[in-house]
Amino acid sequence: MINGYDFDKTIYDGDSSVDFYKFCLKKNKKVLLMLPIQIYGLILYILGIIEKTKFKEYVFSFLKKIDDVDSYVKEFWKVNDKKIKDWYISQKEKTDIIISASPEFLLKPLERKYKFKVIASKVNKKTGKFEGKNCYGYEKVNRIKKEEKNIKFKSFYSDSMSDKPMMDIADNAYLVNKDKIYDLCDDREGKIKKYLKIDKILYVSGILFLVIPIIIQLFFWYNRLVSIPCIILLIIATIFTIKKFKYLEMDEYKKIFNRKKLIFFFILIIIINVMSGAGGLFMQNWDYHGRNAIFRDLIENSWPVRYNYSGMKYEMSIFGKSGIFNYYFAFWLPGALIGKVVGFRIASLFMLLWQTIGVALFFYYVCRFMRNIKYRYFFIFISIGGLNIIGHILMNKYYGLPISPIGSTHIDTSMGIFCMSSFITQLFWVFNQSIPAWIAVLLFLQQKDYRTCGFFFALLVPFGPFPMLGFLYLIFCYIIFGKKFDKMLNLDRIKELLTIENFFGCISVLPIVFMYTLNESKKGMFIIDAIKNGNLENTLISYILFVLLEFFVYIVIINKKNFKPLLMCFIYFAIAPLFYIGGADLGNRSTIPLLIILYLLVIKYLDEYKNTDIKIHRKQNVLIIILMIAFMTNFNEFYRSIKYTIIDYKTGNSNFADSYHSFSSFKGKEVSAFITNFVVKDDKSNKTLQWLLRK
Repeated sequence: MINGYDFDKTIYDGDSSVDFYKFCLKKNKKVLLMLPIQIYGLILYILGIIEKTKFKEYVFSFLKKIDDVDSYVKEFWKVNDKKIKDWYISQKEKTDIIISASPEFLLKPLERKYKFKVIASKVNKKTGKFEGKNCYGYEKVNRIKKEEKNIKFKSFYSDSMSDKPMMDIADNAYLVNKDKIYDLCDDREGKIKKYLKIDKILYVSGILFLVIPIIIQLFFWYNRLVSIPCIILLIIATIFTIKKFKYLEMDEYKKIFNRKKLIFFFILIIIINVMSGAGGLFMQNWDYHGRNAIFRDLIENSWPVRYNYSGMKYEMSIFGKSGIFNYYFAFWLPGALIGKVVGFRIASLFMLLWQTIGVALFFYYVCRFMRNIKYRYFFIFISIGGLNIIGHILMNKYYGLPISPIGSTHIDTSMGIFCMSSFITQLFWVFNQSIPAWIAVLLFLQQKDYRTCGFFFALLVPFGPFPMLGFLYLIFCYIIFGKKFDKMLNLDRIKELLTIENFFGCISVLPIVFMYTLNESKKGMFIIDAIKNGNLENTLISYILFVLLEFFVYIVIINKKNFKPLLMCFIYFAIAPLFYIGGADLGNRSTIPLLIILYLLVIKYLDEYKNTDIKIHRKQNVLIIILMIAFMTNFNEFYRSIKYTIIDYKTGNSNFADSYHSFSSFKGKEVSAFITNFVVKDDKSNKTLQWLLRK
């Protein structure tokens, strides 16, 4: 019994026909003369007018422009012989048969060196015409029966399920994807191939979810001399990043692609997104007054958005006669483009869909990172956070205020200015910053090295400077201590950072970074302000409660394995909320990336311990109790959403929180205190600004 192998993308790293065409093109420019004929053949093939064999004849017509094909083939293999994969070299046998749809004249020269037999498509090397059928699919079996009678295959290897006819006549079948080999002994229908395809589509979708809004912003906001080079660099960085995608093992895919659990997850994801207020189907929280104003201004104004404040005394005192909308609005841009055609309300429904896609991608990446899918991942997601209900009771008791943790009050900020927002709070209030951060961080965590960390950091920049700071801290810690906190910084790690995707990705968002620097937001430290205002005691009490109830309670999960990453999270959770930029949001927004790490650590803690150690079970029970208490914060969000939605429907009021309408005026609006967070001066004296933006 012998082993059989497909060639291209199986034992050869690439497509030999394509590589040979490129080689010939470099060596002989006359090959280009056949391009119109090849394009014509492609059109006919796409339209279904000709079959694949005829189409390949159009492709190989370039051979007419080569005088000595054999010499070209010989030179080609001197350069490309190294692309034969190492795993095949290590296991090859003299009786191997290579059966391929590539031209026989191209592969035959390898027989002498590798001692295998080649069966391939018979193509006339002078004309490109096929002398028989394309050696593809069932034709491979026909060729084997014709040329090697009574042969039996022990194993057959291929990168494609188009070779299922060959797999069916072999005792063992293997699917090859780059350097991963999947045993199809229990999967002859090739479900794993579908898993691989879906996995890569979902991986690429997350990157595009972040890249598309950035391209829109660069193209419509900035001078073409700036935007076009930046877009090109971003696209190049994206392509290089996608090429570094790594597949999982077959057993891991089988665990992840559990249909019942995936449907369960997706239904609940839809429910929580609808309840968040996105699309206006349920009550929208207070922050939506600003969110909807951002969205409407993007829809109803030309880009970049400029405001005319002439004759408006309050606004003119801050910005002069003109201002430019300058905020982290990238999340809304795909919907705003659609809104320019269909209007604000329909575009809001699109944003509900867009947001749901983002959350679904995040959950897929969580399952991919854990190499499994479990119901508890969702329940931990909607539970994890601080013990805000206890904080609410203690702080209200201290100040002599009514205690009503469930109902009208938003208790996520029960410790006042010190806060670490739960995932549900983020989704209900600051989805535009949180969802991109969830995706960027999980995509970064999928990577074992540092070749793309700068790229994923760059993708987060336009969606929110606060989560960006937390992500930067996370990347810095991993670079210094390693992703497993087992190795200090070394030269190899520095070299891994020096990649095209990191460099081009960071350069591409520099115009957006420059615009951030123009905002004149207030900055400071709460403790220092408290000393100046004589409010130090109350501030310290709030801070101590915050430390104890928001994150220190999770010390219960600490062990030798997670001690260092947990400490990394705790340090940032403790320090970031002490500072402010603009409002009090730095702490609860910049901690988003670190909350993701804590979330994964909690999942692992509940996942990994399956023994009967009483101490471990006690800790797990304590953790479950903590999560149940923490869930009350998020339960309150769900309760408020349902309660006020019912009231709105009964009273005939809109679910939309839309009182600001636009940032074309601020006077008399609560948001006026943060006016410089949204608009900057359209300063004619700033030559860089005037050149950077489109007119």
